Amino acid sequence: MNESADQEALFTTDTAPEPMPGAVPYLAADTSGFDAAVAGDGYGWLARLLPPPVPLTCPRCRRPMRLPAVPLLWQCPACDTDS
Repeated sequence: MNESADQEALFTTDTAPEPMPGAVPYLAADTSGFDAAVAGDGYGWLARLLPPPVPLTCPRCRRPMRLPAVPLLWQCPACDTDS
């Protein structure tokens, strides 16, 4: 065989390949039981394991700051009053 015939043989197939050779068809499992177990209580389990954070000090008045009900940012009760 010549070189061009060898290269052509690499890219041509005489038969179509099997669609899924040796594969088992996928059977979906019912995941509804796992959804509740995975969801859990969010990060509540982690909050129960960790100690409470050490309060930061206010840069203005040097008093300990606190976390509000929704702990997004530290607040100083003396300096950060709700107006």
